[in-house]
Amino acid sequence: MAMTIIFGIILIILTAVCLAIYVKLKTKRENKALSKITIILALVFALGIIIVPPSFHTVETGEVAVVKHLGQAKEVKTAGTYFNLWITDKYQTYDAKVQNVSIETAAYSSDAQTMNIQMNLQYQILSDKVLEIANQYGSLEALNVRIQAIAIEKTKATLSSHKAMDIIANRAAMSPAVEEEVRKA
Repeated sequence: MAMTIIFGIILIILTAVCLAIYVKLKTKRENKALSKITIILALVFALGIIIVPPSFHTVETGEVAVVKHLGQAKEVKTAGTYFNLWITDKYQTYDAKVQNVSIETAAYSSDAQTMNIQMNLQYQILSDKVLEIANQYGSLEALNVRIQAIAIEKTKATLSSHKAMDIIANRAAMSPAVEEEVRKA
């Protein structure tokens, strides 16, 4: 953000200086070639005001960004400030910190007993997998929905293969079994 402001101010000052020189040369009617050069420089700096400051992108700590060049995911950027032309490159940021998801659902045991299940799921996206996530899911929210669906499906499948009394009696052993199935998926 600071880079954007600094470059914006510098380009505004340069544009103003060029315009002031142009006005001074025009009023004295001196050196037409120099006055043309100053107006061209003023236009170039004015164009720079539009192009350069918005081209600085900042990725915060705990985030990763996918750089999309003309809509296609090309590369991953970690925390820092980068310069990519804003006209062609867009940044889509993903939270790389541990995500916590609370899930509540109903499930059935093999003997058709209903259970209300509450589970907490934690996951973290890896920066080397962000391009895959961007291409397959498009956003962290879509990935979150998919992870929840898989967790519910695998939990129900695991619990439905056991009788209700076995689940209650072996609750400590069931949790790692469910966790392993969700992790595999």
